[in-house]
This record gives sequence, C-alpha cells and structure tokens, in this order.
Amino acid sequence: MDSRDDIMKMLDHMIEAGVSRIKVEVSEEIEGGKTKKAYHHGRCDVGSPFATGQLFDLEE
Repeated sequence: MDSRDDIMKMLDHMIEAGVSRIKVEVSEEIEGGKTKKAYHHGRCDVGSPFATGQLFDLEE
C-alpha cells in the first residue's frame, strides 16, 4: 500500500468517526505514519496565542 492509500484510509476513518473538520499538514517533526490531533476552540483558534495560553500581552 502506498502513502496515498494510507492517507485516504486515515481520512475515511476520521469521517466515519464523525470528524467534521479536517486539516492535513505534512510535518518532518512527526514520525512517518503517525498523526496528531488539534482540538478546535472556535472558528480560528487552533494554534493561536489564546488557545495555547501564550498570550503576548498577558499580565503576570
């Protein structure tokens, strides 16, 4: 099975599990064949300073 088939299988499983939003990114930091999920805190929050707790203007 090649990587295209693996990707299609992964996406099919996510859709069957009820995942409604899927964003696929390629990363050299994650081992081949592994996946990472990011939970959405709103429409545009994934990875934002608000979602990660790394606010630049947060007073200590």
